[in-house]
Amino acid sequence: VLSTAVPDFEKKNLFHSTSPIILTHFKDRLEQRSCINNISCKKMKFSVFLWFCGLLVKSSCEVALDDEEVFADDGFLDKKPVADEEWPPYSNEKCSQTTKLKAMYGTAIFRTSLSKKPMTSLEVDIEWNALKFHPTENIQKKGGVYIAYTTGMKGGPGGYFGVQIKGNGGQFIFSIWDGDRTFQKDGEKQIKKSTKLAWPIDMKNCKRNCQDCGIAALKEIGKEGFTTGTKCLIKHASMKEGDRYKVKLERVTKKRTINTKNFGGFKEVHKEVLNEVDREVTGSVWTVKAIVVKGESKGSEIPIGTILFESDKIGFYRLGTFDEMLGCNKCNSIYHKDTRYGPKVGADDGTFQKPIKMNGKTRYYDSTCKKYHISGSKSKSSITFESGPFTEEVTKGKTQVW
Repeated sequence: VLSTAVPDFEKKNLFHSTSPIILTHFKDRLEQRSCINNISCKKMKFSVFLWFCGLLVKSSCEVALDDEEVFADDGFLDKKPVADEEWPPYSNEKCSQTTKLKAMYGTAIFRTSLSKKPMTSLEVDIEWNALKFHPTENIQKKGGVYIAYTTGMKGGPGGYFGVQIKGNGGQFIFSIWDGDRTFQKDGEKQIKKSTKLAWPIDMKNCKRNCQDCGIAALKEIGKEGFTTGTKCLIKHASMKEGDRYKVKLERVTKKRTINTKNFGGFKEVHKEVLNEVDREVTGSVWTVKAIVVKGESKGSEIPIGTILFESDKIGFYRLGTFDEMLGCNKCNSIYHKDTRYGPKVGADDGTFQKPIKMNGKTRYYDSTCKKYHISGSKSKSSITFESGPFTEEVTKGKTQVW
């Protein structure tokens, strides 16, 4: 009976032929645990101890449960394998703005506002607590999560920086828009020459980029090399669930003048459309880097990018954070949880401050997806974002985290 229940069962050292009741009972227990009908039994050793007619009988067989290692000593027969049906059903609706997992937001409140004491440095720890993909409907592990911090100079360039994770690794981003590249006319965005450029100094990871190229004014000229900002990106293939990174934004030069032609220059399309040509640009220089706190190459430093902000301002007057899904992800497609510790921000006078209050916001009412939760700890200056199936608590709209 047992040899038919477990494929490739080693027939040597079998139970005594006087133990049919015990063998049948063992088979029944395997069936109860879905070992026979639902799981491929291959190569995992465990031992079964049976007592029959005053005789201790030991037999070994090789079984695999989805290639996970389990042993009888750990109570194998009493452990139920994680089954696909534990995930909620996958929606048949087409993924759209009203049927997808939405972004969540956080706002740090400081004792002295950044508008009064502009930020000249930032340091925050980011931890990927959990990242799970639907085991049958998202086998390719499509989608991911973006942890971002938004910032900008008053009347000048602004954008975001942060960390993105997917099922096969991740990347770090530092992306800044020109400060005055667009304006509104007849209800639509139009483009013009910029006097507040965001220009790449690091030419390895950074380049001029067509940000927001989806708007009508940029669709065609963007294909010809028209740019509206600078984007720095570096891939990090070993990034995974459980990793932790310290991300730093720093002003490395208070004032510097460059000529754009020495750092990539404008494409010809700028001259054709706006008569915009290479010129001298003066401003402060900023860099973003990451340090591996937990993960592969622990302690190593990852340079993300360096950008010149054309502005006479000494620092950033605003700061926010968001937690965004990458791509269109249905409600039960992905479960994730991440935590940010900080941020600690510095000022031009050498002082530092941490938030005294943290606010959060979900877009609970904007989608059929309802599994969002924002939590945190004041003592750790942390905020945690969680969404998707297995999210137990729910945050509806705005909340004061601490």
